[in-house]
Amino acid sequence: MKLFYLTALLVGLVTLTTANINGPYLLWGHEKVINLQPRALLEASENQLSELFRDAKAIVIFVRNSSKPLNGQQYPKFQQLIRNNAWSYLPQHSLLADPFNYNANIEVIGLSGPIEESDSEIVGGFTDAVSIYGEGEVLGILTSREEDAHFIAKRAAGESEVEEGASTTASPPGPEEFEDNYIYVANGRKAVLNVNAAPELHINHTKLLLKEHTKEITFDDQRSKGYGRLSVIFKVDDEKVTLRFNFTLKYGTWAMKAVEVRHKEYETVLTVVGREYDIPSAPVKFSYRCSARHLEFTNGNDTLVLKDYQVQPWLDGAERFGDVYDCIGFTTAPIWAGVLVTLFLVGILSIGILALMDIKTPNRFESSRSKQLTFTVQEMFVPMIVGIIKPLLLLALAVQIFLIQSLFICIVLYIYLCCFY
Repeated sequence: MKLFYLTALLVGLVTLTTANINGPYLLWGHEKVINLQPRALLEASENQLSELFRDAKAIVIFVRNSSKPLNGQQYPKFQQLIRNNAWSYLPQHSLLADPFNYNANIEVIGLSGPIEESDSEIVGGFTDAVSIYGEGEVLGILTSREEDAHFIAKRAAGESEVEEGASTTASPPGPEEFEDNYIYVANGRKAVLNVNAAPELHINHTKLLLKEHTKEITFDDQRSKGYGRLSVIFKVDDEKVTLRFNFTLKYGTWAMKAVEVRHKEYETVLTVVGREYDIPSAPVKFSYRCSARHLEFTNGNDTLVLKDYQVQPWLDGAERFGDVYDCIGFTTAPIWAGVLVTLFLVGILSIGILALMDIKTPNRFESSRSKQLTFTVQEMFVPMIVGIIKPLLLLALAVQIFLIQSLFICIVLYIYLCCFY
């Protein structure tokens, strides 16, 4: 095993020295990766990256020959792998910390085959490392290699070495586009909205992809009146589209319930689709993030869609998002199962206690003179049944108390582990 990882390390070093590995980077697998996710206004620091590389028991680096954005339909296995693990996307072109300086167990895998083969190779390589080091202990990094295309792009942007009048049969490839991060920060860092895909606006039976926006982003802070508005102006085919996101503030909690849209001379107001808990909201100085589902605003005819978004109004000049509230519900399937089992046990305990309280001892004893010669069925069988059931009820009561105490101990231990680990 040591020989295998020594060989992998040497191969990785050779690969890194023969090719220029650049971003963007997609990191997943290790539990501390999620600490890099909320920092949309600030790149990950060197200390955070070095700590992540140092704490991971193993690192698997997958190098692509292209830096174009991945398509989840072409990489279904890798998409499912990302959904089942903590992940973070870093759009920068280079990392502030080199993983080879902090971890010895690094394997570099080059992806040069077809898309289907690369998809299986990523999942297989990461799964093999997890089977050796354990779940949550392996860090996966997906990066890109830029060789000749990167050099030609730089040369084309600067001085041209082709002589005037020379002809070629094919033009050199241009620079490859990186996946964009769409971050809208209001002047003075008063509010921020971050999405990982361009907002989609369906208006007047036309689909508009809002990619370009002006630098003039404003936030109308009316905290004393209980509202604020984040205004972003987009450019689409030499036309302006204005989005004004409306925030309400009540009892120290903000909520984004609607957006005002203006396209040409047409103006409308779109409201959030869904129930009350689908509305992005959080306490002041907290941000809200949701990557599990899209946020839709509509008025019945027009629709605005935000994908994988994070938002925070009243940022008050901070350089990063506040603590995150997300759209993942607290009541998961295991929690519901625990609640149902608890209700079932409490129901049995309640029946047992009521049955014990209903048992009444006789307050007088009949003599032989007053003894009746005839007995009803109830008088004959009730004492016998009570004599049989009473020990069973006491045993059931003891078992229920023991189970409830055990369940309480398990809940306390679970909360302790979640808070401190």
